[in-house]
Amino acid sequence: GRTRMQSVFLGVFVSLLGNSLIGSSFSVMKVAHDSNKDGGSYLRIPTWWAGTLLMILGEAGNLVAYTLAKPSLISPLGAISVVVNVPVGWLVLGEKPSMRNMLGCMMSIIGGYGIVWVVASGSVDRPTMTAAEFEALLFQPAFMVFLAISFGESIDLIWSGRRTVMTYVMVCSLLGGVSVLSIKAVSSFVLLTLQGDNQFLTLVPFTTLPILAFTLMLQIKYLNMALAEFGTPEVVPIYYVTFTSCAVIGSSILYGDLSETSHQNVAVFVFSFLLTAAGVWLVSRGSVRKEETRARSASLGQSPYAHGEELEDDMEALL
Repeated sequence: GRTRMQSVFLGVFVSLLGNSLIGSSFSVMKVAHDSNKDGGSYLRIPTWWAGTLLMILGEAGNLVAYTLAKPSLISPLGAISVVVNVPVGWLVLGEKPSMRNMLGCMMSIIGGYGIVWVVASGSVDRPTMTAAEFEALLFQPAFMVFLAISFGESIDLIWSGRRTVMTYVMVCSLLGGVSVLSIKAVSSFVLLTLQGDNQFLTLVPFTTLPILAFTLMLQIKYLNMALAEFGTPEVVPIYYVTFTSCAVIGSSILYGDLSETSHQNVAVFVFSFLLTAAGVWLVSRGSVRKEETRARSASLGQSPYAHGEELEDDMEALL
Protein backbone atom coordinates (compact mmCIF):
# COMPACT_ATOMS: atom_id res chain seq x y z
CA GLY A 1 0.00 0.00 0.00
CA ARG A 2 0.88 3.68 0.11
CA THR A 3 2.38 3.38 3.62
CA ARG A 4 4.66 0.56 2.47
CA MET A 5 5.87 2.56 -0.53
CA GLN A 6 6.64 5.47 1.79
CA SER A 7 8.71 3.07 3.92
CA VAL A 8 10.58 1.83 0.85
CA PHE A 9 11.47 5.31 -0.34
CA LEU A 10 12.42 6.31 3.19
CA GLY A 11 14.78 3.32 3.19
CA VAL A 12 16.26 4.47 -0.11
CA PHE A 13 16.72 8.00 1.25
CA VAL A 14 18.39 6.75 4.45
CA SER A 15 20.67 4.46 2.41
CA LEU A 16 21.66 7.29 0.06
CA LEU A 17 22.40 9.52 3.04
CA GLY A 18 24.35 6.80 4.83
CA ASN A 19 26.43 5.93 1.77
CA SER A 20 27.07 9.64 1.15
CA LEU A 21 28.51 9.90 4.67
CA ILE A 22 30.66 6.81 4.02
CA GLY A 23 31.91 8.28 0.74
CA SER A 24 32.74 11.56 2.48
CA SER A 25 34.61 9.69 5.22
CA PHE A 26 37.08 8.31 2.63
CA SER A 27 38.37 11.81 1.82
CA VAL A 28 38.37 12.98 5.44
CA MET A 29 40.32 9.89 6.52
CA LYS A 30 42.78 10.50 3.69
CA VAL A 31 43.42 13.99 5.08
CA ALA A 32 44.26 12.32 8.42
CA HIS A 33 46.62 9.84 6.75
CA ASP A 34 48.37 12.60 4.80
CA SER A 35 48.83 14.71 7.93
CA ASN A 36 50.27 11.85 9.98
CA LYS A 37 53.70 12.01 8.38
CA ASP A 38 55.54 11.10 11.60
CA GLY A 39 53.67 7.82 11.97
CA GLY A 40 52.15 8.73 15.33
CA SER A 41 48.83 7.64 16.79
CA TYR A 42 45.77 8.57 14.76
CA LEU A 43 43.83 9.08 18.00
CA ARG A 44 45.37 12.53 18.34
CA ILE A 45 44.25 13.68 14.87
CA PRO A 46 40.83 15.43 14.79
CA THR A 47 40.23 14.60 11.11
CA TRP A 48 40.68 10.90 11.86
CA TRP A 49 37.94 11.11 14.48
CA ALA A 50 35.74 13.07 12.06
CA GLY A 51 36.21 10.45 9.34
CA THR A 52 35.54 7.61 11.76
CA LEU A 53 32.35 9.30 13.00
CA LEU A 54 31.12 9.79 9.43
CA MET A 55 31.82 6.11 8.69
CA ILE A 56 29.94 4.93 11.80
CA LEU A 57 26.95 7.19 11.07
CA GLY A 58 26.88 6.00 7.47
CA GLU A 59 26.94 2.31 8.42
CA ALA A 60 24.24 2.94 11.04
CA GLY A 61 22.13 4.52 8.29
CA ASN A 62 22.55 1.42 6.14
CA LEU A 63 21.45 -0.80 9.02
CA VAL A 64 18.28 1.30 9.40
CA ALA A 65 17.71 1.19 5.65
CA TYR A 66 17.70 -2.62 5.67
CA THR A 67 14.81 -2.54 8.14
CA LEU A 68 12.78 -0.29 5.82
CA ALA A 69 13.36 -1.82 2.40
CA LYS A 70 14.45 -4.97 0.61
CA PRO A 71 18.13 -6.03 0.76
CA SER A 72 18.11 -6.35 -3.04
CA LEU A 73 17.26 -2.63 -3.17
CA ILE A 74 19.64 -1.34 -0.49
CA SER A 75 22.77 -3.38 -1.30
CA PRO A 76 23.36 -2.01 -4.84
CA LEU A 77 23.05 1.56 -3.54
CA GLY A 78 26.48 1.13 -1.91
CA ALA A 79 27.86 2.45 -5.20
CA ILE A 80 26.83 5.93 -4.05
CA SER A 81 29.73 5.97 -1.56
CA VAL A 82 32.19 5.68 -4.47
CA VAL A 83 30.34 8.34 -6.48
CA VAL A 84 30.14 10.85 -3.61
CA ASN A 85 33.86 10.47 -2.93
CA VAL A 86 34.61 12.14 -6.30
CA PRO A 87 33.13 15.63 -5.60
CA VAL A 88 34.08 15.46 -1.90
CA GLY A 89 37.65 14.59 -2.87
CA TRP A 90 37.67 17.65 -5.12
CA LEU A 91 36.42 19.93 -2.32
CA VAL A 92 38.48 18.46 0.54
CA LEU A 93 41.65 17.24 -1.20
CA GLY A 94 41.68 19.38 -4.35
CA GLU A 95 41.55 16.27 -6.57
CA LYS A 96 40.01 17.53 -9.78
CA PRO A 97 37.73 14.84 -11.29
CA SER A 98 38.57 13.59 -14.77
CA MET A 99 36.12 12.89 -17.56
CA ARG A 100 36.44 9.21 -16.65
CA ASN A 101 35.38 9.98 -13.07
CA MET A 102 32.37 12.01 -14.20
CA LEU A 103 31.31 9.39 -16.76
CA GLY A 104 31.57 6.70 -14.07
CA CYS A 105 29.44 8.78 -11.69
CA MET A 106 26.76 9.33 -14.35
CA MET A 107 26.66 5.60 -15.17
CA SER A 108 26.36 4.69 -11.48
CA ILE A 109 23.56 7.20 -10.89
CA ILE A 110 21.57 6.03 -13.94
CA GLY A 111 22.10 2.39 -12.98
CA GLY A 112 21.08 3.10 -9.39
CA TYR A 113 17.87 4.75 -10.58
CA GLY A 114 17.06 1.67 -12.66
CA ILE A 115 17.59 -0.62 -9.65
CA VAL A 116 15.37 1.52 -7.41
CA TRP A 117 12.63 1.65 -10.04
CA VAL A 118 12.57 -2.12 -10.61
CA VAL A 119 12.77 -3.26 -6.99
CA ALA A 120 10.49 -0.56 -5.56
CA SER A 121 7.81 -1.41 -8.14
CA GLY A 122 7.74 -5.07 -7.02
CA SER A 123 4.76 -6.03 -4.87
CA VAL A 124 6.47 -8.66 -2.72
CA ASP A 125 8.10 -7.43 0.48
CA ARG A 126 8.36 -8.40 4.12
CA PRO A 127 8.65 -5.23 6.20
CA THR A 128 8.70 -7.31 9.41
CA MET A 129 8.54 -11.02 10.14
CA THR A 130 8.14 -13.07 13.28
CA ALA A 131 10.75 -15.58 14.41
CA ALA A 132 8.39 -18.40 13.39
CA GLU A 133 7.96 -16.95 9.88
CA PHE A 134 11.71 -16.53 9.51
CA GLU A 135 12.32 -20.11 10.66
CA ALA A 136 9.91 -21.38 8.00
CA LEU A 137 11.73 -19.36 5.32
CA LEU A 138 15.12 -20.65 6.46
CA PHE A 139 14.30 -24.25 5.67
CA GLN A 140 13.42 -23.68 2.04
CA PRO A 141 15.53 -26.19 0.04
CA ALA A 142 16.86 -23.47 -2.28
CA PHE A 143 18.01 -21.32 0.64
CA MET A 144 19.64 -24.28 2.39
CA VAL A 145 21.67 -24.80 -0.78
CA PHE A 146 22.57 -21.08 -0.80
CA LEU A 147 23.75 -21.29 2.83
CA ALA A 148 25.74 -24.46 2.19
CA ILE A 149 27.51 -22.87 -0.78
CA SER A 150 28.18 -19.59 1.09
CA PHE A 151 29.70 -21.21 4.17
CA GLY A 152 31.32 -24.15 2.35
CA GLU A 153 33.07 -22.00 -0.23
CA SER A 154 34.13 -19.47 2.44
CA ILE A 155 35.72 -22.20 4.55
CA ASP A 156 37.47 -23.63 1.48
CA LEU A 157 38.88 -20.21 0.51
CA ILE A 158 40.04 -19.45 4.07
CA TRP A 159 41.76 -22.81 4.48
CA SER A 160 43.36 -22.62 1.02
CA GLY A 161 45.71 -19.90 2.25
CA ARG A 162 45.70 -18.21 -1.15
CA ARG A 163 46.58 -14.52 -0.92
CA THR A 164 44.78 -13.17 -3.99
CA VAL A 165 42.32 -10.31 -4.31
CA MET A 166 39.57 -12.72 -5.43
CA THR A 167 40.14 -14.98 -2.41
CA TYR A 168 39.76 -12.12 0.08
CA VAL A 169 36.88 -10.46 -1.75
CA MET A 170 34.90 -13.67 -2.26
CA VAL A 171 35.13 -14.50 1.46
CA CYS A 172 33.83 -10.98 2.22
CA SER A 173 31.05 -11.25 -0.33
CA LEU A 174 29.82 -14.75 0.51
CA LEU A 175 29.70 -13.98 4.22
CA GLY A 176 28.42 -10.46 3.54
CA GLY A 177 25.40 -11.87 1.73
CA VAL A 178 24.55 -13.89 4.85
CA SER A 179 25.13 -10.82 7.06
CA VAL A 180 22.65 -8.72 5.07
CA LEU A 181 19.94 -11.38 5.37
CA SER A 182 20.62 -11.73 9.10
CA ILE A 183 20.44 -7.96 9.64
CA LYS A 184 17.00 -7.88 8.01
CA ALA A 185 15.78 -10.69 10.29
CA VAL A 186 17.28 -9.34 13.53
CA SER A 187 15.92 -5.85 12.88
CA SER A 188 12.45 -7.36 12.40
CA PHE A 189 12.71 -9.24 15.71
CA VAL A 190 13.79 -6.10 17.56
CA LEU A 191 11.08 -3.93 15.96
CA LEU A 192 8.28 -6.39 16.75
CA THR A 193 9.58 -6.81 20.31
CA LEU A 194 9.56 -3.03 20.85
CA GLN A 195 5.96 -3.01 19.60
CA GLY A 196 5.01 -5.50 22.34
CA ASP A 197 5.32 -8.79 20.42
CA ASN A 198 8.36 -10.42 22.06
CA GLN A 199 10.30 -12.46 19.50
CA PHE A 200 13.09 -13.51 21.86
CA LEU A 201 11.16 -16.42 23.39
CA THR A 202 12.50 -18.96 20.88
CA LEU A 203 15.99 -20.08 19.84
CA VAL A 204 15.80 -18.48 16.38
CA PRO A 205 16.93 -14.94 17.36
CA PHE A 206 19.68 -16.34 19.63
CA THR A 207 20.96 -18.43 16.72
CA THR A 208 20.74 -15.61 14.19
CA LEU A 209 22.60 -13.05 16.36
CA PRO A 210 25.86 -15.08 16.72
CA ILE A 211 25.78 -15.86 12.99
CA LEU A 212 25.43 -12.13 12.25
CA ALA A 213 28.30 -11.22 14.61
CA PHE A 214 30.55 -14.00 13.23
CA THR A 215 29.97 -13.21 9.56
CA LEU A 216 30.40 -9.46 10.12
CA MET A 217 33.67 -10.01 11.99
CA LEU A 218 35.16 -12.18 9.24
CA GLN A 219 33.81 -9.88 6.53
CA ILE A 220 35.54 -6.85 8.07
CA LYS A 221 38.76 -8.81 8.67
CA TYR A 222 39.12 -10.06 5.10
CA LEU A 223 38.04 -6.76 3.56
CA ASN A 224 40.80 -4.99 5.53
CA MET A 225 43.30 -7.64 4.39
CA ALA A 226 42.28 -7.10 0.79
CA LEU A 227 42.56 -3.31 1.06
CA ALA A 228 45.95 -3.57 2.80
CA GLU A 229 47.48 -5.84 0.16
CA PHE A 230 45.83 -4.65 -3.04
CA GLY A 231 44.45 -1.14 -2.43
CA THR A 232 41.04 0.46 -2.85
CA PRO A 233 40.99 0.90 -6.68
CA GLU A 234 41.46 -2.82 -7.25
CA VAL A 235 39.28 -4.10 -4.41
CA VAL A 236 36.25 -1.77 -4.57
CA PRO A 237 34.89 -2.65 -8.06
CA ILE A 238 35.29 -6.42 -7.54
CA TYR A 239 33.82 -6.26 -4.04
CA TYR A 240 30.86 -4.18 -5.19
CA VAL A 241 29.93 -6.67 -7.92
CA THR A 242 30.44 -9.86 -5.88
CA PHE A 243 28.92 -8.60 -2.61
CA THR A 244 25.86 -7.11 -4.31
CA SER A 245 25.36 -10.29 -6.36
CA CYS A 246 25.47 -12.47 -3.23
CA ALA A 247 23.10 -10.15 -1.34
CA VAL A 248 20.58 -9.92 -4.19
CA ILE A 249 20.62 -13.67 -4.91
CA GLY A 250 20.27 -14.55 -1.21
CA SER A 251 17.48 -12.04 -0.65
CA SER A 252 15.62 -13.18 -3.75
CA ILE A 253 15.73 -16.79 -2.54
CA LEU A 254 14.97 -16.16 1.14
CA TYR A 255 12.56 -13.22 0.97
CA GLY A 256 11.33 -13.56 -2.63
CA ASP A 257 12.32 -10.00 -3.52
CA LEU A 258 12.02 -10.49 -7.29
CA SER A 259 9.49 -13.34 -7.34
CA GLU A 260 6.69 -11.22 -8.83
CA THR A 261 8.89 -9.10 -11.07
CA SER A 262 8.35 -9.50 -14.82
CA HIS A 263 11.10 -10.89 -17.03
CA GLN A 264 11.46 -7.46 -18.63
CA ASN A 265 12.02 -5.81 -15.25
CA VAL A 266 14.52 -8.49 -14.23
CA ALA A 267 16.45 -7.70 -17.43
CA VAL A 268 16.32 -3.98 -16.56
CA PHE A 269 17.57 -4.80 -13.04
CA VAL A 270 20.54 -6.83 -14.36
CA PHE A 271 21.42 -4.15 -16.93
CA SER A 272 21.17 -1.39 -14.30
CA PHE A 273 23.39 -3.37 -11.92
CA LEU A 274 26.03 -3.98 -14.61
CA LEU A 275 25.89 -0.29 -15.61
CA THR A 276 26.44 0.73 -11.99
CA ALA A 277 29.29 -1.76 -11.61
CA ALA A 278 30.96 -0.40 -14.76
CA GLY A 279 30.60 3.13 -13.37
CA VAL A 280 32.23 2.10 -10.08
CA TRP A 281 35.09 0.52 -12.05
CA LEU A 282 35.64 3.71 -14.07
CA VAL A 283 35.72 5.88 -10.95
CA SER A 284 38.13 3.49 -9.22
CA ARG A 285 40.46 3.24 -12.21
CA GLY A 286 40.53 7.04 -12.46
CA SER A 287 41.72 7.13 -8.85
CA VAL A 288 44.45 4.52 -9.23
CA ARG A 289 46.07 6.31 -12.18
CA LYS A 290 46.42 9.49 -10.09
CA GLU A 291 47.96 7.55 -7.19
CA GLU A 292 50.42 5.78 -9.51
CA THR A 293 51.54 9.12 -10.97
CA ARG A 294 52.14 10.59 -7.50
CA ALA A 295 54.00 7.47 -6.36
CA ARG A 296 56.34 7.48 -9.38
CA SER A 297 57.06 11.17 -8.94
CA ALA A 298 57.76 10.82 -5.23
CA SER A 299 60.10 7.86 -5.76
CA LEU A 300 62.13 9.89 -8.28
CA GLY A 301 62.07 13.06 -6.19
CA GLN A 302 60.40 14.89 -9.05
CA SER A 303 57.39 17.06 -9.64
CA PRO A 304 54.35 15.09 -10.83
CA TYR A 305 54.67 16.99 -14.09
CA ALA A 306 58.26 16.03 -14.87
CA HIS A 307 59.16 14.07 -18.02
CA GLY A 308 55.84 14.40 -19.75
CA GLU A 309 53.60 13.35 -16.87
CA GLU A 310 51.68 16.60 -17.28
CA LEU A 311 50.77 15.34 -20.75
CA GLU A 312 49.80 11.97 -19.27
CA ASP A 313 47.47 13.66 -16.78
CA ASP A 314 45.96 15.75 -19.58
CA MET A 315 45.32 12.59 -21.61
CA GLU A 316 43.85 10.94 -18.52
CA ALA A 317 41.43 13.86 -18.14
CA LEU A 318 40.19 13.17 -21.66
CA LEU A 319 39.60 9.50 -20.78
